[in-house]
Amino acid sequence: MITFRTIRPTTDAEYQALVDIHNAAWPDEPATVANWRFADENWRKDKFFHRFVAESQGCFVLQGVYTEPFWANAPGKYHYGYSALPEFEAQADFHTRVYAYVLAQLAEQQPTRLSTGTREDRSHRVAWLEANGFVPKMRFAESELDITNFDFSRFNGAQERVAAAGVEMLTLAELREKDPRWMEKLYDMLWEIEQDVPQVDPPKREPFDQFIKGFDDPDFWPEGWQMAIDPAAAGDDGIGAYVGVSMLGKNQAMPQRINTWLTGVVRSHRRKGIALAMKLRAIEFAIRQGGTTIRTDNEENNPMLGINKVLGFVEIPAGVNYEKVL
Repeated sequence: MITFRTIRPTTDAEYQALVDIHNAAWPDEPATVANWRFADENWRKDKFFHRFVAESQGCFVLQGVYTEPFWANAPGKYHYGYSALPEFEAQADFHTRVYAYVLAQLAEQQPTRLSTGTREDRSHRVAWLEANGFVPKMRFAESELDITNFDFSRFNGAQERVAAAGVEMLTLAELREKDPRWMEKLYDMLWEIEQDVPQVDPPKREPFDQFIKGFDDPDFWPEGWQMAIDPAAAGDDGIGAYVGVSMLGKNQAMPQRINTWLTGVVRSHRRKGIALAMKLRAIEFAIRQGGTTIRTDNEENNPMLGINKVLGFVEIPAGVNYEKVL
């Protein structure tokens, strides 16, 4: 018999039990206790969030969450996601029971839309979703770059051309030492970029006090953030305007596979080769850290995917966001 219940993990052992389920389901996308503990402790207090598990014969066979997305301007919309031990994935009735449990837990919230996601190679999950009224809303192409023998000679002059145009490159670690207003300027630049990142729903700006909590993320890597600065737009601070960023994040579960969080350039400075120059610097950094691959994802029509393919990123099974109107 399978039973469901909410859970509020507090100890590392409790978190580890949940992480173990996830890692068994997604061995190529492992998580850590530190990742999940940080996410839970820093979830927006004004937004709905619960973890849940399914148990069979006294053992966890599933872990999941149901939430109110804080990142989108989408009243009435809720999201759920889960991972289960592989032997349960092929059981359509199991997915039906998960869905029924989540709807029952959300009943008081009166949701109007429900979203979830999976990867396109998870055929049983995809088939269940599409047979039960969920519609694919956005596809995110995941891709990897082997950097063990990266040929920088193919891009000779790319970084020099950006420098000749007056754009400087620094890491965020360097800017934190140099610019007393780095937090505020980064916050403003990222919001300008985020509004042009393809998303299912309009983005909602993160409050500044929530934004700064992100610098405590165990995977935050300021030395791996390549920043583009335009000194000609310095204003009164003598540093320059922040016009682009390419972020690398640590991957504590798989240190040799480094993750790209976001690469973006503000509208006024696009099509000047800045994104390519930042990415080349990021690859140089990743190699120095002993990385062997870089993984990223992009909405399938995002021009950044084209830049990644030029660099040599190879697509792997994509993630797909699904939604159902209730």
